Amino acid sequence: MAILTTAMLLCIGCNRNREGFTFNGTTFYFSTGLEEAAVMKSGDFSLTEGQVRLLMSSVKKGYEDILTTGIWSVDVNGKQFGDYVEESVLDMCARLLLVNMLADDKGIELDDVETADCVNSAAEFYDEYKSELDYISYEELEELFVMLHLSDKTYEELTKNVDTEVSIDEARIIKIQYIYSKDSIKKLEKAMSEFNEGADFLTIASRYSDSSEYSAEIGRGEMITEFEEAAFNLDEGQMSGIISCDNGFYLIYCVNDNVEDKAESQKEKIIQKRREEQFAKFFNDYAKDVKLRFDEKLWKQSTAPE
Repeated sequence: MAILTTAMLLCIGCNRNREGFTFNGTTFYFSTGLEEAAVMKSGDFSLTEGQVRLLMSSVKKGYEDILTTGIWSVDVNGKQFGDYVEESVLDMCARLLLVNMLADDKGIELDDVETADCVNSAAEFYDEYKSELDYISYEELEELFVMLHLSDKTYEELTKNVDTEVSIDEARIIKIQYIYSKDSIKKLEKAMSEFNEGADFLTIASRYSDSSEYSAEIGRGEMITEFEEAAFNLDEGQMSGIISCDNGFYLIYCVNDNVEDKAESQKEKIIQKRREEQFAKFFNDYAKDVKLRFDEKLWKQSTAPE
């Protein structure tokens, strides 16, 4: 589930017409009366109403455990948080189905031990929560556990050969302080003059910066190009010239040009990003021509508030 979520695209985009809709690049065609009460289906692959409801319930519970039940009335970019989560779960369900189809296409299967683990996990889950699971059969639950495990395995198999070599410079984290001005180079020129006369950079930043944030630890690829190039070319104790970016102007001071205890975690982050990019290529190449049949009535039933 964690890997599937990592692989999800987080942007929400939907384009509807009378025949169906596209959502985050996936095409859905409206259909009713799909076999086995399927909410979505393509070929031999489907998700039932019970399976979708369990996924929705699990996601909602996760948010409520962290953010409390009051989160559902919060506005997020013009829509209630509950609507945003529903769209995210729709994307999750479509991707779960499509990754299982991709696994079939690539000949990726669970072995006997992995399948037995899924069966045992499903049984334990069912025994613990069966009083709350009157909407899903044990067979559906077991099948969902298998689908989730196969999605994880597919991700692992398709990304196992990614390049894990990361150079010292690529993994380097630097600690900086900076002064930002939206439109006044003169303010930054005054700040430069005071720094060159011996003033403390952070003290100057508190007076001249248009931002309330003055410090950061950054890695490669996290900032806009002009800012990053200037920052990573500084030695410890060195200040940049005035940097012009699309959103304004900056002065950057390097506090530490290599925060060594952060390098290993940055290396892991870079490798994970490579894996996600490689998996996304496999996924997008396969999924671009797949069309899912979608029962909107069952979707609304399976995602309705309990």
